[in-house]
Amino acid sequence: MIKTRPADTHYRPDVDGLRAVAVIPVILFHAGFKFMSGGFVGVDVFFVISGFLITGILAREIADGRYSILEFYRRRARRIFPALTAMTLATLVMGYAILTPQEYIEVAKSAAAVSIFSSNFYFWKSISYFQSANEFRPLLHTWSLAVEEQYYLLFPLLLRLLKVRRRGLGVILWVIAFTSLALAAALVPTKPSAAFYLLPTRAWELMLGGLLAVGQLPAPPSPRAASVGSLMGMGLIAVPMVYYSAATPFPGFAAVPPTIGTVLVIWAGDRGPVAHFLSRPICVAVGQASYSIYLWHLPILAYAGYLVAAPLSTAAALALCLASVVIGFVSLYLVELPFRVPVRARNRNRAAVVAALGIFLTGVISLLIVAGRGLPARLTLEAATIVATADDKQRHHSECMTVDQRIVPPEHACHLGTPGVEPTALLWGDSHSMVTATALEQSAIKRHAAFLFAADADCPPGLGFDIDQSVNPGLTSQLSYRYCAEYNNKMLNVALSAPTIRTVVFSARWTNWRIGESPNPNETVADVRLRDSYGLASSTLANKEKWERGFFALIDRLSEAQKRIVIVGPLPEPTINVPHGLYVERFGFSKPVEPITVAQYRQRHRVILRILQEVVTARRGIVVIWPERALCSVDKCPVVDRGQPIFFDHNHLSVYGARKTSYLYDSVFEIR
Repeated sequence: MIKTRPADTHYRPDVDGLRAVAVIPVILFHAGFKFMSGGFVGVDVFFVISGFLITGILAREIADGRYSILEFYRRRARRIFPALTAMTLATLVMGYAILTPQEYIEVAKSAAAVSIFSSNFYFWKSISYFQSANEFRPLLHTWSLAVEEQYYLLFPLLLRLLKVRRRGLGVILWVIAFTSLALAAALVPTKPSAAFYLLPTRAWELMLGGLLAVGQLPAPPSPRAASVGSLMGMGLIAVPMVYYSAATPFPGFAAVPPTIGTVLVIWAGDRGPVAHFLSRPICVAVGQASYSIYLWHLPILAYAGYLVAAPLSTAAALALCLASVVIGFVSLYLVELPFRVPVRARNRNRAAVVAALGIFLTGVISLLIVAGRGLPARLTLEAATIVATADDKQRHHSECMTVDQRIVPPEHACHLGTPGVEPTALLWGDSHSMVTATALEQSAIKRHAAFLFAADADCPPGLGFDIDQSVNPGLTSQLSYRYCAEYNNKMLNVALSAPTIRTVVFSARWTNWRIGESPNPNETVADVRLRDSYGLASSTLANKEKWERGFFALIDRLSEAQKRIVIVGPLPEPTINVPHGLYVERFGFSKPVEPITVAQYRQRHRVILRILQEVVTARRGIVVIWPERALCSVDKCPVVDRGQPIFFDHNHLSVYGARKTSYLYDSVFEIR
């Protein structure tokens, strides 16, 4: 028989209060408050609580001989589906009013995944290089619900099996928990996205709560031990919330402190100072509404950020956090409770059926939106023109770039320009070279010439260094980072071995973490570092020395081989996503999109401008092409021209913008 402790058989208000401790930091984290940079661990606290409560209920029902898998699923439907359906439908309705067709498709796809509790798989697979960390994803938080529901789809069956066999219950549960944790720890360095989103690497957190519920941990030996344990537990929860960040390798072993802390708080029972605090009416009330609060907070924050097209002010963020709590309570009383606690017992089955139908219809509506291509007829012609530019990353030669899950080896570089003509130039660089390829191709066709092109996203040109994968593995495990050193070496081999290649063109986002510059204000800070024979860069600022040494070594190798070298200078960079900023201007919540001043351009790129000047002065024959000469006037660099955005995001030129610069590249194909 599965054992339960007496304390597990009655209502624990402190556990509801612990839900409040979980949900508030998550909201503050998503609202962008830096003091709660690790607030995402609130989800892990939720996992442990959920494992404790649900496993305890199931274990008692099995022990009492009244266990029914069907009844369990009915309860889950009444508990989970109604508020989730209401939130998802509201997200789709709001999306119809304001989103672009492609954005609406993406939200609808995620909503369809939500309806079958697979959104964790959807977000695991859908995040790409051109999506920033704060990309608009109002249903991203539903990944955790998917993990829970997948767990509870399988766990009742496991409990039924274990009831039949009875022996070794604790051993089996511990083995599952440790195996899941070991898998998470193993995958975090190499497959961090999978480790974060998928059930096999999260099951141990729910299992910890389940082990506690079925009596696998001894009761506190004394009230004093319980008090000390609960205080330690709160500390283990609070410290990661403050000191962790998006750069913390997670979940893995980093998730152990907050989950063990949650176990300690629950293990201590409902007495003592921590339990007394958590049992206060305000904590209990927020905890009881925590599910609805959690559901509604991210769509509210995401749509607000979308409309203002800028980081939220502190006052606005606080107001939206408060609004999330208020709407959560409204959802609790108007949506959750009527389904969870029907007036008449015989209505429970009907409530479960209605709840299931609601989530099913949500999935159908989502698929219809996808099939309707995001309902583009909603847009005006002007809006449609702006929106089309956001897809220019597909109209550039992205197929020639190593990015996301695809490697384009330099020996298989794209042949661009005039078909059938031997290539005389090699274009080398990161995603900015993809933009340059569009301009260079237009020039090559005009001059009946051709060139080879292969890029590696976010890989700085140079020799003798690579991108270290031990720092910020959540980012650097991407293919483009892991392939960087090999890419540079292979590009050099192509440049030296291809007999017709006379010119090498370098194009990159020079002002970036690689030379220790500040990131674009539209981006989150990335702690990514270079490693060479002298060791690992001590900071992103220290990348500058390693990159310069590697880039100059590369230039010297090419110069020795009598290759002509052309360097494309830095682009003016807006501080917002240009198509998005232009699109949301019409809603009246964002600031007007302003041109970039030449002074801003020079300040932003002051380091690389100095370096390029030194290169030209010290090494004869090197040519620098300056795109701003085609993009800027005397004092301003417009971001839109004749209704056409010049950028497709906050740093890459649109196809229209790239073609404005094509005449600058005519000299690349001059015979010398």
